[in-house]
Formats: sequence, structure tokens, C-alpha cells
Amino acid sequence: MRGMARAVAGRFRRARWSVLQTAVAVSVSWFVAHDLLGHPQPFFAPIAAAVSLSASDVLRGQRAVQLMSGVALGILLGTAVEAVAGTAAPAFAVAALLAMYAALAFGGGPFGQGLMFVNQTAASAILILALHRPGSGTERLVDALIGGGVVVVIGVLLVPADPHRLLDDAARGVFAAVRDALADLRDEVAEGRRDQDPDRELALGQRIHSRLAALTQARGTARQVVLVAPRRWRSRQSVHRAIARSKYLTLYANAALSLVRVAGAALASGEELPRTLREAVAELADACAVLADGGSAAEARAAAERAVRLLDPAEHPGTGYRGPAVYAARACARDLLAALGPAEDDRRVRPSPAR
Repeated sequence: MRGMARAVAGRFRRARWSVLQTAVAVSVSWFVAHDLLGHPQPFFAPIAAAVSLSASDVLRGQRAVQLMSGVALGILLGTAVEAVAGTAAPAFAVAALLAMYAALAFGGGPFGQGLMFVNQTAASAILILALHRPGSGTERLVDALIGGGVVVVIGVLLVPADPHRLLDDAARGVFAAVRDALADLRDEVAEGRRDQDPDRELALGQRIHSRLAALTQARGTARQVVLVAPRRWRSRQSVHRAIARSKYLTLYANAALSLVRVAGAALASGEELPRTLREAVAELADACAVLADGGSAAEARAAAERAVRLLDPAEHPGTGYRGPAVYAARACARDLLAALGPAEDDRRVRPSPAR
């Protein structure tokens, strides 16, 4: 129970600034649409702001573009269907069919990630038929533009996401998942036994790949932020360097997963793994622990370099240093060094600052 409470508190702490921005955007959107423009029930303006901002600062601008574009396309298609087929039940099926196919046809580039564009296109077309009153489509479009515009002002111009923080948070998630996998492997190699749980490797793979998916989203958001947010333009070069390094982190995580599987198979078959492999895995696990906790990149780099030396066949001749598990561990160490970058690029990876 205590662990669950800490997890909930951590989610609240990470999302508190995003939630506050969303609440402000919802209020401003209603004020503009209802009080300034006089729309009697501008429910979609605050909904558009809430859906676009949400409790995450990942891909906010893209969600706003998808929402506004989807609403416009849906209104166009819904109006056309209403003019031709009326508002009977078959017309709703035709509107939904045309809206979703049209959204899929335009669903490349910024519209291709997630289902926001498809859902908003279909919902807008259906609402045109359901409300069936003059001006409803135009009013809904204006409300969507108001909500999306407020999102752009708040999320892009005034308080854009910190691209370095996004990348650091996502990278820490990957390091934490790899740390746990390598720590378990270190213990297994030391004891010369294999965990018999058949679902363990699948669970490890799912966790690591879910963290890598979050890292991919963070990279996309960081690119968007430094491209469109004036306050982040000065960070453009350093962000692009960090994005380039983070691609090696994807290789590192996959190499670590391969190491777990290869070494596990060797243990299961009774093969004796070299002692230095356990020491190298321990160094890699320690490096991940440092980075997952926001520690020094220099300290992690030193551990990775020790792992490389431990696995260097030139320093440790013998057939035991040429097995697949050793190759996988060596790839892990080299990919980690590439992800950390050269020593002159070091900057301490910190937990998300209070904003």
C-alpha cells in the first residue's frame, strides 16, 4: 500500500504543472467563447483545450493541430452528407464511413500519430447530423479554433516544454528498466542459475520497449518544441545533439535485452560463463542505476569503460571471451558509451525541476 501511495504521489508530482496549465486553458477557452464571443453553449472550446493539453506535455502542439484539422474536415464532410442524405440513420453510417476514410487518407505526417485526427473528424461529422441546426458546424469550428489557439499560446508561446527535461525523463525511464534487467542477470550469473519463470523475459521486453516508445515520443516533442517555440530556439543545437545521442540508447536497451536472453539461455544449458562477464554486467547495471537516479554521466561513463576493458579479448585471451554472451555485453557497453557522448558534452542529468 505504501509503495502504491508513493507511485501515485510521483505521478501527481510529475503532472502537476501540466494539469495546472490545462485547467487555466480550459477556463480561458470558455471565457473567450462564451463571454467575449457570446456563444450560448461553447462546450467544445474548453474540451478542445483539455484534450490537447491533457496531463502530459508530450506532443501537445501536434495534438492541437490534429484536433483543429479533424474538426474542420469533419464539419465539411458532415455538411455534405446532410445536404445529400439528410439526417436519417443511414446518413450517420455514411458520415462516419466517409469521415474515417478521409482522415486515414490525410493521416500522414503530423496527423499520423495516434487516433486524435481520425476520432475528431468522425465525431465532428456525426455532431453536424445530430445537432441539425443552422450554424452548428461553424460554431463548433470556431470553438475548436479557440481551444486550439489557447493551447498554442500557453503550450508553445508562453510555457513551452523543456526539451532537455523531456529527453532526460524519458532516458531515465529506459535506464531504470535496463538497470533492473541487468541487476537480475548479474545475480543469476553469480549464482550460476537461471530464473525458471517463462514469462520473465517477455515482461522485461515489454517494459523496456514501452520505455523506448516513450523516448521516441520525447524525441518527437523535443524536435517540435525547438522548431516552433521561440523561447526554445536557443537550445536547438544542444537538443539535436541530445536527440542524436539518445538513438544509441535505443541500441543499448535492445542489446541489453539480447544479453539477458543469450546469457539466460547459456545458464539454462549449463554453460559456465566467465567471471569477468558477471563483473562487466555489474558495471553496466551500476552505470544504469547512476543514470536512472539522475547521477553523473562521468561516473556512468567510467563504469561502462571498465566493462569494455573487462570484456576486451586482447587483455583476457581465451575462448571464454568469444562467446555470444560476451559479444552482447560488449555491444551493451559500447552503445552506452555512444549514448553518453564524449566527456566534454557531460551535463548532469537531474530530476525534473519544480516549475
